[in-house]
Amino acid sequence: MATKSRKFEQAEWFKIFSAKKMRIIAFVLACVIAGGFCLSLVLYANSHADSSSKSYLKSESYKLASNEMYEELCVTASAYLRYVDEDRNYTQSRHLLNDYLNYLDYNRYKYKKTESGIQLIDSQFDYYVGITQNGETRYLSNIKDIENYDSETDKIKAFKSSHKNYILRRDNEVMSDRTSSGQIVDYYYNTAEYQDNVTEEFYADNLVPVGGSYYDNYGRYFYNYGNYDPIAFYNVDSRYNVIKGLDLKNGLKYSDRLEDEEIGDDYDTDDGNEYYDYDNGIYYYEDDYGNTWAKCENLYDLPDYKATDNDDSGITVFFAPKAEKLTAMEKEYTEALNDMYRAKLFVIVFGVIEFMLVCYLLLICAYNAEPESVERWKQGNFLKKVPTEVYLILMVLAITFAFVFGACWNYYVSITKNIFDNALANSVFRNILAVALFALAYFAGFGSLMEFVGKIKTRSLFKESLICRSCKFLWRKYKETSLYHYFHGLPLGVKLSIRTIAIGVILFWEYAYYSSAESELFLLVVALILIVLDIRDFSQLSKLSKQINCLGEEKPYEGKIRKTSPVYAESEKLNSVQDKVRESVEQQIQSERLKIELVTNVSHDLKTPLTSIISYIDLLKKMDLDDEASSYVKILDKKAQKLKGIVSDVFSIAKATSGVDVNLTKLDFVMLLNQCIADAEDKIADSGKIVKININADSAMVMGDGDKLYRVFQNIVDNALNHSMDGTRIFLDVYKKADRIVFAEKNISATPINFTEEEILERFVRGDKSRTDGGSGLGLSISKSFTEACGGIFNIEIDGDMFKAIVEMPIIQEDTAEKTDDKTE
Repeated sequence: MATKSRKFEQAEWFKIFSAKKMRIIAFVLACVIAGGFCLSLVLYANSHADSSSKSYLKSESYKLASNEMYEELCVTASAYLRYVDEDRNYTQSRHLLNDYLNYLDYNRYKYKKTESGIQLIDSQFDYYVGITQNGETRYLSNIKDIENYDSETDKIKAFKSSHKNYILRRDNEVMSDRTSSGQIVDYYYNTAEYQDNVTEEFYADNLVPVGGSYYDNYGRYFYNYGNYDPIAFYNVDSRYNVIKGLDLKNGLKYSDRLEDEEIGDDYDTDDGNEYYDYDNGIYYYEDDYGNTWAKCENLYDLPDYKATDNDDSGITVFFAPKAEKLTAMEKEYTEALNDMYRAKLFVIVFGVIEFMLVCYLLLICAYNAEPESVERWKQGNFLKKVPTEVYLILMVLAITFAFVFGACWNYYVSITKNIFDNALANSVFRNILAVALFALAYFAGFGSLMEFVGKIKTRSLFKESLICRSCKFLWRKYKETSLYHYFHGLPLGVKLSIRTIAIGVILFWEYAYYSSAESELFLLVVALILIVLDIRDFSQLSKLSKQINCLGEEKPYEGKIRKTSPVYAESEKLNSVQDKVRESVEQQIQSERLKIELVTNVSHDLKTPLTSIISYIDLLKKMDLDDEASSYVKILDKKAQKLKGIVSDVFSIAKATSGVDVNLTKLDFVMLLNQCIADAEDKIADSGKIVKININADSAMVMGDGDKLYRVFQNIVDNALNHSMDGTRIFLDVYKKADRIVFAEKNISATPINFTEEEILERFVRGDKSRTDGGSGLGLSISKSFTEACGGIFNIEIDGDMFKAIVEMPIIQEDTAEKTDDKTE
């Protein structure tokens, strides 16, 4: 730790600034200034003054108050006064009146219920709101002596002459004695005519828009008078109407309610309240109350939906700030504006001073100013023993306290408001206490930061960490276990990874942290040794990789790996695996060949006795037998024909699997398919199934075996006729896709499809897991084998109960076909 002293450390000014007393004074001063900075920042953030304007009438606060007052009066006229009679009795549904009152309560608009109806209360504005219908006007107002005027026009003239900064809406027009701000803004809202496309209105930002309202035949009323979202009232239960299945808030209508037992247990959802029932194969919808429905429609899309615009031309709205209230608000606004400027100035001044103190303290912290000491950086014995994690926790707590205290400033002000009767004394006490609390939090947080930086300078950050100490202790215990010795003998790849990580850690340590020349040399030597070992072992891994490549390409490896190599054991394992794989493949090939020969021989040997059996059955059919014996003969004939088909199928698939008996010639794919369909007309007619044929290619020349492909088409058509659902259609499509001709058959299965594409292509597997109706279960497997033997692709696709068989064959060009024919000849 001994280091040579620098020249500036001998300077008198450095000795003064590095002295212990100077650091203590700077730290205490930093805490106090930090408290003042945080208090100024909180006051600036919580200031209600609008820095964009020096007048309350032009501030955002007044604009917001004016917009809210205008909206409240317009909604009152349209939703309340429109529907009261001469005695101020509300003539519409109680739900509408409740929604209106809830609207006032939600926005904290003051009102009172009187014998003459609802009365709005506002201490900031004088207002008048009225609506004229059928020559009669009903209004609300808090302006004195309003009864002295006969007509509404006289009232408005009097209001305009006695009030300043008013806003007047009449005959769907807005006017004011205020000068336009010159900044035009737009207001978007919906009307009955344009529900999907909004209506756009332009107005000066210090005034208000006209807006509008509408209602629909489902009892929903919408009001747009400057509010961002439509205000909705309902003349029925707005949440849910169980009888009609209406969800008015979301604009949905449900129908065909389902009971719980009609819904299966296997379901999924991708979009909101829409579900798919896999058990029953249906879609259903669930409302917010757990009810399930078969149908869900948007109200706007219903054929009987109708929306109508309200006639707002009779609405008159007048409001203006009360003179005495405006004077008080202007004074309060000016004071808040001045407080904000002062707080901003303090934030800048305190911030600059605090920044200088922080830089000084962080640079000088943990410095050893004792002249006789050779250690430039060190910490006290007590603080050195404090774990690093404690400082981190204190920093987090201090920052959290500062943010929480600033966020709860208004609550703090309300608590301290009643301590002193004098407002000035109360304010001084509140600010001093806030500075003290912020300074205390800063003391803990910044003091911890200084100690944290000191640990970094003395290189004891991890040494004094509880986590690092625990890791070292666990590592010592781990080395004493048998598990350590096991991992010590791990394969080379793992060892290489560990060495590489160790090299990276060493390089990072040397780059990030200052250390003595001896430690740097030691770390460099260790890193070089690890690099040499890695290079050596990487060369051996390269040889092992080449051996693996030769194994994959089934070539002998010509290289040589010495017995002393770290990968010698892995190389021997690879040689052993290669021999076992080769032996296993040969055994499988031999076993498959024996299976094919056995199936072929057995099928061939069964043909002779089966032919005799069928011949004798034919003789029996020609004899004059009684009815019972004749029925037995028919059964024998049916079973014998079935056995003959099975033997033929087994023999065919055995030959196709062995790759023999395939005569490739040039043929017309489309013509062959048309021939197969024509030959199957009787079967199609007898089945009663509807077959839709869509051939989008006149001709497509392919190389294949005509008999085998004919069998493929025949099996696919027979499978569709036997296993499709009655009353559904079978689709046979032929089309070209790039350089291929595709034949696709699709149908709806008569029974639930409970198998996969791979299972149905296995031999002796049928879709309904039974063979009682005469099927061998080999049809699709034979089709796949024959198609692939001809160079094509055979696929099965299943979607629910939809079954689809696809045959693809490459189309040959004329010149290619001629060359192939020449070779065949």
